[in-house]
Amino acid sequence: MFTGLAPAAQAQAFDPCSAANQGKLRYPTGSASHVVFATSSSYDSNHVVVTECAKQGNSWKKVSETTGRAGTAAFARPGEKREGDGKTPTGSFTLTEAFGLGNPGTRLKYRTLRDSGDCWGATPGKSDYNEFYSGTCRSTDEDLSAIAQRGPYRQVVVINYNRPNAKPGLGSAIFFHVGGINPTAGCVSIREPELRAVMRSLVPNDRMIMGPRSALFHS
Repeated sequence: MFTGLAPAAQAQAFDPCSAANQGKLRYPTGSASHVVFATSSSYDSNHVVVTECAKQGNSWKKVSETTGRAGTAAFARPGEKREGDGKTPTGSFTLTEAFGLGNPGTRLKYRTLRDSGDCWGATPGKSDYNEFYSGTCRSTDEDLSAIAQRGPYRQVVVINYNRPNAKPGLGSAIFFHVGGINPTAGCVSIREPELRAVMRSLVPNDRMIMGPRSALFHS
């Protein structure tokens, strides 16, 4: 399903699937059968074009494309993401699990959130840092249940940045979630119908590759 791009995005029209086929991609795709690219024009921009590419033989074919948003402070350079900086990390990350208010048909491991008590650790130094946990959410962590009721976490794919074996302070709770209109706290977001469609195609170890075009691709 293709969606219309905003004029600014059209002006920067770029096909990451084709660029990957030409050997221009700087990052590995591993064993992925689908790669989701979130590409911005620069490190200072939090407007992204989100493109899904499917592996067909030895080539990548564009499946869908839409616009979305990244962190309020745009993208961190590789290795520079820190907890609470409002930046989205740059790089290639596996996708292995998802959560939300009901499985939209993804083959990723899926957790259906309860009305309360589902949390994500965002406190450096805690044993559950950058992991799901159940119980009373600390004020310094994310209350997934409450955020889902407000909208953004109605559907979420976990981006495996700084996990497993998270290093304290390098950032947590980097997700691909519902939104697409406003900047995020460091995640990537698109509108819910488009997100649900992407989720239905994903399988474990597919990838999200995200960041400025110049950081992801050779010219």
